[in-house]
Amino acid sequence: MSKVVPFNQRSAPAAAVAMERLRGISIEIETLLSRVQIESLTPSEMARILRVFDTANACVRIVLSDFSKEPAVHQLIEQSHGIKALIEAARKRIDGLSVASSQVRPA
Repeated sequence: MSKVVPFNQRSAPAAAVAMERLRGISIEIETLLSRVQIESLTPSEMARILRVFDTANACVRIVLSDFSKEPAVHQLIEQSHGIKALIEAARKRIDGLSVASSQVRPA
């Protein structure tokens, strides 16, 4: 059974669990951005990616809320700022593209 559901003899510290969750969110966002050519996205793909960003932000808030009483909460907040900066940079690129494409009018 331990191969199906891994049981740890000792639980990891809560801060380590929270940092691992935030690291997982960051890796997912970085992977998404590395696989996508933002400049070639369709409007529906842009909307989908923006929803993914919104979901990632919600997950970060949940992790921070769940572990807000931890002594290492400041480290968690710093890590979450990095994720937020990554998302905001990508969001600005997408927003810039959607504005530029809306300004192009057929002749």
